[in-house]
Amino acid sequence: MKIPRLRIGLLGRVALALAAVGLLPLAFVSVRLVRLNQEALYEQVLRTHIVAAKTTAERVAAFLEARESLARGAAESPELADPRAEGAQRLLVGNLQAWAGLGVLGIAVVDPHGQEAVRVQLTGAEARARVTAALQAPGPFTGTSVAGRDPLTLRLGVPLAAGGGALVLICEGQPLHEMAQGGDELGEQADLVIAQRSGVVVAGSAPTLAGMPPALVKLGLSGRIAGSGRFQSGGETILGAYAPVPAGSWVVLSRQPTRVAEAVAATMKSEAGIALGLAGLLITGLSGGAWWTVVRPIRRLAAAQQSLAGVARREGVGNEIEDLQRTFDALKQSLSERKALDDVFLGRYQVVEALGSGAMGSVFRGWDPRLKRPVALKTIHLGSELDPEKRKGLLDTLMREGVALARLSHPNVVSVFDLEDAPEGAFIAMELVDGPNLERLLWRRGRLTPEESVLLGAAIARGLAAAHDQEIVHRDVKPANVLLGKNGAIKVTDFGIAGFLAGASDEEDTVFGTPGYLPPESLLGRGHGKVGDLFALGVLLYRCVSGVMPFAGGEAEEVLQSTLFGTAKPLRDRVSQLPAELDTLVLSLLDRDPERRPSNAAAVAAELERMAAARGLTWKLAETDSAFQAEDVFGSGASSSAWEARWVSTKRVR
Repeated sequence: MKIPRLRIGLLGRVALALAAVGLLPLAFVSVRLVRLNQEALYEQVLRTHIVAAKTTAERVAAFLEARESLARGAAESPELADPRAEGAQRLLVGNLQAWAGLGVLGIAVVDPHGQEAVRVQLTGAEARARVTAALQAPGPFTGTSVAGRDPLTLRLGVPLAAGGGALVLICEGQPLHEMAQGGDELGEQADLVIAQRSGVVVAGSAPTLAGMPPALVKLGLSGRIAGSGRFQSGGETILGAYAPVPAGSWVVLSRQPTRVAEAVAATMKSEAGIALGLAGLLITGLSGGAWWTVVRPIRRLAAAQQSLAGVARREGVGNEIEDLQRTFDALKQSLSERKALDDVFLGRYQVVEALGSGAMGSVFRGWDPRLKRPVALKTIHLGSELDPEKRKGLLDTLMREGVALARLSHPNVVSVFDLEDAPEGAFIAMELVDGPNLERLLWRRGRLTPEESVLLGAAIARGLAAAHDQEIVHRDVKPANVLLGKNGAIKVTDFGIAGFLAGASDEEDTVFGTPGYLPPESLLGRGHGKVGDLFALGVLLYRCVSGVMPFAGGEAEEVLQSTLFGTAKPLRDRVSQLPAELDTLVLSLLDRDPERRPSNAAAVAAELERMAAARGLTWKLAETDSAFQAEDVFGSGASSSAWEARWVSTKRVR
């Protein structure tokens, strides 16, 4: 007996696809959530608390260490051998002016008996009162202690290098309260406090440790290790964590009742059932919408195509996909003899003018008469002498990345419209950005402000992150490949072309890229991954901020050697009033060891965006900056002092 073939129409396939993509995963997750026991949820809460406690402890340690470092550096100054001398007082005043932004309210020098020898302080009445009260508070003048509660004031002292006395900083303690907030991840009814090992609370959501389970307090105040667990307090189970502040006498404690986790578990169960019901309704609605917007028009198209191709319509239950395929094959056969299929690419785009040429190829301004829009047409030189099999493999690779880029729609990535094989290489049709590239802007201005560099870096990192998510590595991140639209757009172009051209080389131990932007691992023949793009981003940011390359040289070989063995000078030594966090981020991107660089482009973008948001920065290209020559738009290098991309041997720099 012959089993009849099951024919499912397009609507049925849409419904099945929606159910498979939406309903089945949701049902699976919902069942897992329903079966989730409270023990697993407790463990998750405990992990959250221990992470919060450790993170807060590290932030407190960094906060104290920064101020201790300032004090130690000042205490070693020989001018303080005589605190009352004019030079010593001038030193203290200069330090106070420099440290006021870190919350330093005053600086004092005391003798071995604790008697004040000299003092400098901020001029405000409140600051003077807090400094006076802090210096009069009991306790030793060395080490860190709480000198005032409302508002929180810290007294931090270190011995003078000259002996006999101490240098004392009076600091604002409000940042400790902010660190002790714990963040939204701890949830409701959670307390996190910073306390001295003596049991006195320094900052946090609870004024004392009385509400903490005794066992938790005992373990935490021991200051030996970090940990978490369940504790009993007043007949109730409490989830808590503790962590010592590194190199200090303070600890961080957190607590949360288990009833909060139990309520979350109950809510998750009820919401899982609601989500399943809503998903079913949504799929039903989407299926109905698919009928009117997709299936019905396709059936009309299939009928019209059948009429055009002269194909008889089949009776019975229709399968729109098979009907379209059958009639398309008939149309394809009738069109196979036409010359129109011979030259698809150049038949579509009109070449208007040449924009420039470089190591990678030539760029033309084009026009798409079909969509009535300008385009950029870029040729990639391969050479006719390349082995046909190797050429085909390279073009297949470029085509795959071109497809991925064409699907990638991101405001910081130049859109790819089309890609086609050409006699000497390949043609790429892409978005034409009306404005200069970053190389041209740097050539005109020398360098950018730190604020402009932060905004540019954030946009470039976002574009790289989007491409990296599609497993596309740029391999040649540099200012010439960053386009700046007059409308404020910031777009990265030429993704993957450097890697494509590198594959065309007959020499195995070569890498294609731009000296100065190539990461050390690429120069050592270890490949160019995503973190290699981040290294190049660090070079780009360094050049934008300072106007010079971090690894420079008169010849390309010198640049390569400097990249491998040189050390980038900190940006703060080149640019005054530079945000320390920007300097730290750029130097981390330039780390010679790829394992020590930031983990991904998205994290770099988030950090730069945080800096921009904290300062209320917005990007706008000035009219004077948008003046450019056409040949500079795509980085021909005609007016740039930067190195062009080239083949670099990895043997000579190992």
